[in-house]
Amino acid sequence: MYVICYGKSPKALATGQKLINEIGGRYVTGTELITGSFVMAEGETNCAIVMVLPLEAAVKSMEETITDKTRDLPVIAVSPEGRYAAVLRRGNKPYEKGVDDVYAAVVKVLGPFCFSGFEGKSEITSDLTGLVSKYNMKVSSKELFAKVNDWINEGGKINVYTDLPIVFADPVLDPMTYSLHSYPYDMRDDFIKQYKSAKEGKIEPSVFITCTYLGDEEDDWNLILVPRILSLGVEIKTKTDPDYCRAAIRKSLINHLLNPDAVSKVASTYSAKDSEMIKGLAEELDAGIVSFDSGMRAKAKIPMEMTFSPEKRTDTATALAFLASGEGSLAIRRSASAQGIVFSVAVSKENIILP
Repeated sequence: MYVICYGKSPKALATGQKLINEIGGRYVTGTELITGSFVMAEGETNCAIVMVLPLEAAVKSMEETITDKTRDLPVIAVSPEGRYAAVLRRGNKPYEKGVDDVYAAVVKVLGPFCFSGFEGKSEITSDLTGLVSKYNMKVSSKELFAKVNDWINEGGKINVYTDLPIVFADPVLDPMTYSLHSYPYDMRDDFIKQYKSAKEGKIEPSVFITCTYLGDEEDDWNLILVPRILSLGVEIKTKTDPDYCRAAIRKSLINHLLNPDAVSKVASTYSAKDSEMIKGLAEELDAGIVSFDSGMRAKAKIPMEMTFSPEKRTDTATALAFLASGEGSLAIRRSASAQGIVFSVAVSKENIILP
């Protein structure tokens, strides 16, 4: 006899581990359930999938994770705090014969107070605090951030709009809390229109996760989260005034519809990393400084070749941005100012994971 536990919150993990320790079994992930990648022991019949989730989430997960390897298995729902246990599906032969034994064992482990009730929907997923911390996001309003998190913790559902690559940590559960609306890069204008519409319409508060510059006006209705995932590659062409450089780069980023607060790294050549201009720019953007020697820049496989000149030229700024972003996607391909500053911007290639 054993159980195949699936849960997400800290309470669920603790309850599932208690069942596994007493009955025998193991945890599976949402991906394992969806793909049916776990292997059942031949001839083993006294087992069941235990969804350690609030009832609403357990039923939804059971419906969305049926595969050829799971459709015949019994399913038991257990609340994250272990206060309730119920058989959701008895399973098919030969598994149905063992479901009563497994259920009795689960109830025995949970103890005499396991029928008091389910927890709320807040146990399904975490709020946005961990997301902001993980990606070092700038929050447009601390007060609004607190209100949105309170809404999530009370079981509310939030619309999330983004023009960045974002995926769910758990695709089975998270849509119950977040309605994700994604806009590809070539639909940025539509994304900006959506923000303006949400700001003016004020139907319900929404969350915008973006590196796009949406203006400096106060918005006490929509929460804007700006992740620091941009890398700025800078090439110094002439001796440039550091103060001019600060203002020029910030203005140019905004003109390209990029939020300066999204820059996490200022990348330079190794010889320029200690220059006043690079230090001043990093201070202005509250970003770190990274540098790369000529050998690494030469090996960088920049996605787009320069085509406006018949002769081959080294694009140092783009190579620097590309390397600093972990070979991500280019957002600005070589922009120059009148006083000899050349820069490029690249976006980190990693997806943002919604909790």
